[in-house]
Amino acid sequence: MKLNWYSLPAIALALSLFACSNQEKPATAALAPNEPQPKVVAVSNAAAQAEPVAKSPENAAARTAEQMVAAGYKRYGIEKGAFIFRIDGAVNGTEHVFFDHWGWREAKYTRTTTELGTFNEKTNEVQYLEGERRYVYFPETNKAQYFDSQQIMAMADKYQTKDMVVVGNEMLKNMGAVPAGKAKVGEIECDVWVIEKNRIRLYMWQGLTMAEESYVNNIPIGRRCVQVELEKDMPLDKLLLPKGAVVEELK
Repeated sequence: MKLNWYSLPAIALALSLFACSNQEKPATAALAPNEPQPKVVAVSNAAAQAEPVAKSPENAAARTAEQMVAAGYKRYGIEKGAFIFRIDGAVNGTEHVFFDHWGWREAKYTRTTTELGTFNEKTNEVQYLEGERRYVYFPETNKAQYFDSQQIMAMADKYQTKDMVVVGNEMLKNMGAVPAGKAKVGEIECDVWVIEKNRIRLYMWQGLTMAEESYVNNIPIGRRCVQVELEKDMPLDKLLLPKGAVVEELK
């Protein structure tokens, strides 16, 4: 089984209930070492390895991003944006995130390199979210897998809110996370959450993980937002699965 070191610490995967996973297609050029800090707002996706993802009933159609917004659901506290993250430590690389529809349509491009002793791995994948449907796309093979999840409705019912930022905070608490004050990532003031038992520190803003610090077998891994654009219409070629991609359902 392929070992993806970057995905291991990413609490940033649980609220990927409400997001995509972590993977990429070449999007924007990698950042230079002295890239300036973000000037306005930044994000990623939220955190937590919590309730498992449930597949939709066979006869239930996955709702689109437009349908999720029309139903009153918000995944993030901002409507649209584009962000660049730097990944450092045991894993090195970049992650580019584009989204609109309050986060219900999103593309996450991840390119990383891992070198740990004799273990070497490169990642080049894209994860797309369209409402309740997620795709993982591999540019080098032009193949993608998808699955549907209606867990959002269940989580909204459980916590009596359609605001996924609130849901994300409750999930963090259920994981043992505790608030640890405020801190800035660039110019963005974030809420800091710490999970001591897992040695994880998260910097959250509007339901998004601006930065995270964690360890895998005492090996540090960090992820931090370094560039941001807000309230700008996102290009569709960045948000949508490429035409002609070979798509199959994830079994």
